[in-house]
Amino acid sequence: MNDLPSLSVRKLTKLFSDPDRPDAISVGVRGVSFDVERGEVVGLIGESGCGKTTLGRCIVGLQSADSGDIVVGDTIFSALRGKALRRFRKNVQIVFQRPETSLNPRMSVYTFVRQALRNFATVRKGEERVRIEALAALVGLRPDTLDRFPHQLSGGERQRVAMMRALACEPELIVLDEPTSALDVSVQAQVLRTLKDLQGEVGASFLFISHDVAVVRYICSRVLVMYLGVIVEEGPSETVLAHPVHPYTQALLAAAPRITPKPDPGLSLTGELVLGDVRPHECPVRPRCPLAHDRCHKAPPMADLSSGHRAACWLAHDSAPSTNMTTARERT
Repeated sequence: MNDLPSLSVRKLTKLFSDPDRPDAISVGVRGVSFDVERGEVVGLIGESGCGKTTLGRCIVGLQSADSGDIVVGDTIFSALRGKALRRFRKNVQIVFQRPETSLNPRMSVYTFVRQALRNFATVRKGEERVRIEALAALVGLRPDTLDRFPHQLSGGERQRVAMMRALACEPELIVLDEPTSALDVSVQAQVLRTLKDLQGEVGASFLFISHDVAVVRYICSRVLVMYLGVIVEEGPSETVLAHPVHPYTQALLAAAPRITPKPDPGLSLTGELVLGDVRPHECPVRPRCPLAHDRCHKAPPMADLSSGHRAACWLAHDSAPSTNMTTARERT
């Protein structure tokens, strides 16, 4: 039995230059490390511009990282090139926010999904129809949908087709980049229920990228919180979202829309998320954090708070058991 994680990201960095300010660095991803275990659904949350999509695109090979490793199973995916990369690409798939940008308008659903089967030879030609009909049933599409074209489908149906194509490759990992944010609320709920059901049906692990805290709470067992290209808090979803420790996570949850307002509005950050002028050796939240103090000019390492719950904040270090500190044993 293979106990290796489906995905291991180690010290991944991808930075972008600002053409208007050649001396500044616009944030992408800065030294990010984490694992996604087999069959696990991990959420990646943060406000727009924090680097979530860049991280997802690097993981699936749509962008090249500046440094760091991406390991899928026992293969260093980020080191593959040419034919070896093509053969292995089936193991890492992505579902985009807007499915119409990835569906071929000239292909029927059947032809589109069949192309994936043939690209990676996952089934014999005589078995393609049976396999595609099974995939349609898996994502909740009627058989007659297979002969229709993208413009004849609803937004929810198009997103399910994108999920079908990803599943057709029999991947180890699927990155879902805001897969429901462009959908109506009722359709969003249907797609989320489908994804929830898929957890027990397929062996793939999911990295679910979103800015919607409620969606992540529903679909994910573990959550990573990202700000300006770094992970500032991580842990079991129920723990992090119910008892956030990092001031940024607290502010993110306080800003989430609610049906009834809380008596205590909670912590809020000052100013706006700034992409330039990132100081690599200080806490990235310091310029906006109302709890910042002198120590925050030095970036804190992760502190272990409880089972799997970690936060990169000096306040977390103050409250964490001394035996759980990770100052001397950061992930390598």
